[in-house]
Amino acid sequence: MPVLLKEKKISRYLFYTICLFILYVLSSRFIAYITHLETISHQNIIFFVFSFFIDYVLSFIYGFIRYRIKNKDVVLGAKESELKLLKSQVNPHFLFNTLNTLYSTALEENAPKTAESTAKLASLIRYMQEDINKDFIPLENEIKYLENYISIQKLRCFIEPDIETKFSHIENHKLSPGLLIPFVENAFKYGIDPSKKSKLSVSIICEKNTISFECINTYDENYKTYYKEQGFGIGIKNAKQRLELVYPKKHTIDIKKENNIFSVKINLNITNK
Repeated sequence: MPVLLKEKKISRYLFYTICLFILYVLSSRFIAYITHLETISHQNIIFFVFSFFIDYVLSFIYGFIRYRIKNKDVVLGAKESELKLLKSQVNPHFLFNTLNTLYSTALEENAPKTAESTAKLASLIRYMQEDINKDFIPLENEIKYLENYISIQKLRCFIEPDIETKFSHIENHKLSPGLLIPFVENAFKYGIDPSKKSKLSVSIICEKNTISFECINTYDENYKTYYKEQGFGIGIKNAKQRLELVYPKKHTIDIKKENNIFSVKINLNITNK
């Protein structure tokens, strides 16, 4: 049952259920035959059907609970692995303090752009240290992270890209942290050519119970990047998995790649989030 329902093979599940019922009835008739019960009363038939129904419901409940427990164990195992990975990485607190020192040094040397960029990078480190481990954070925090990330990425571009951002009615909304950044990262890694004029549009429009995210960027098929060569295009795949875990059946995602335009559109139902 768990395997068939998980894979949405409902017709096969119903077919097996009917076969099981027929087998149950035939078994009952066989028992009646070997016990020399020549006729089966209507009461016996009702009893057989009712007992099958009870067994069926109980087995369904057992299978469903077992599937949920097993699925929860998988999620907890993934969380534990993620925690071990984080512990093995450089302490973000150390990086944050180092960036603060570099920020002060840049101000002393009269390098305002370097100081500003360092401050924004320090803000990203603080975000990774504090917000990323929470279940949900204010949408304003996520947008601030996006803005700082875009500002830092612009520094690597010899020709500054045309970037348009639009954020509307974002107050009093919450979001799972780091959910949208992979799509903006993808735009810079694979779409924005630092040596050519490129375009990027990022928008987040909120209504009472929905968050609509859109990221559109130009790309050049002939543009070869280190990330493409190394095959690091797993960010979007991971983001899709997170959407399934955090917003099951409460999201839609539409990804298109045509006419040198790559677009991602996500709608989230944030009821009770």
